[in-house]
Amino acid sequence: MIAYIKDQIGAIIFFYSQIGIIMVIAELGSSLSGGEIGASTYGYMLLIVTFFQIVYHVYRYFKFRDIYRYAVINASETAWLPDTPDQLTTQLKEHYEKQYDYYKQELERLHHEKKQETFFMQQWIHQMKTPLSVMRLTIDKEEPHLPPAMKQDLDEELDRIKHGLQLALYQSRLQQFERDFHVEKIVLADLVRSIIQEYKSSFIRHRVYPKVDMDTSLTIYSDQKWLGFVIEQITSNAIKYSQHTNDTVLFRASIENDGIVLAIQDHGIGIARQDLTRVFDPFFTGKNGRQVQESTGMGLYLAKQICDALDHKLLVQSEVQQGTILSVVFDVEQ
Repeated sequence: MIAYIKDQIGAIIFFYSQIGIIMVIAELGSSLSGGEIGASTYGYMLLIVTFFQIVYHVYRYFKFRDIYRYAVINASETAWLPDTPDQLTTQLKEHYEKQYDYYKQELERLHHEKKQETFFMQQWIHQMKTPLSVMRLTIDKEEPHLPPAMKQDLDEELDRIKHGLQLALYQSRLQQFERDFHVEKIVLADLVRSIIQEYKSSFIRHRVYPKVDMDTSLTIYSDQKWLGFVIEQITSNAIKYSQHTNDTVLFRASIENDGIVLAIQDHGIGIARQDLTRVFDPFFTGKNGRQVQESTGMGLYLAKQICDALDHKLLVQSEVQQGTILSVVFDVEQ
């Protein structure tokens, strides 16, 4: 009702201004003719026109009531509008429905294209893993005939390709996270050791060594595949940005404030203070990324997105030339 009155306030003011003009003219006419119009007459005139004014607006309000009361509950489910009482609102409704239908068709088309693109990307990545494995086996087979420096370079390039394929695969999967999600009880130490084993050659090649300091009885609830990817990205960065040979990467877990914290600490080049707030932004490489050619700025971004989806916290602490600590915080109530 308030919305209707706001719309009609101009018409009401205009109506009573016309009544005021009529009263002035009547007063002038009566003075010229020698007659006189009393206050009661003016009151009666106002009462009559006000009554008909109210009747008119009550009728008009009930005619338009459904439109004024209409509220969108869930615009994604329906484009329904109430029946329209006049030609203007009918035209507006028809225009709205046509726009909605067009928008819905475009959305369905884009969704289908995105689904096809994601499917193609995942298929392509899986296909690329086969030649990658064949190349790895071939290099291992020919190792006695390869110069050590060449073997190391080939291993490093294959690891870069593998890492890039993993990033692309999990980026495409993240768009359908709820369909590829399974919570289970995980022994944290076992998961960490399996990832260290996966990165064994990279540790050796960079002369960086892992150190595990955690209770083997600590368990958490999460998705092993997605959480494993998060730990892999942190481990890869810890190795990549180590600045000295014989450095260590420390994996430690502890119970803090009713939660379990997995901290991965390196003693590398660290992160500049001005970059700390942006390390989880997509494609942000910062000062360190400009020193490492293979940095894409997507690893920590995806790790943060996955942790948010898993309801874990991902925290970072760092000092330049001192190293970096990335911590995953698990809620024990999970």
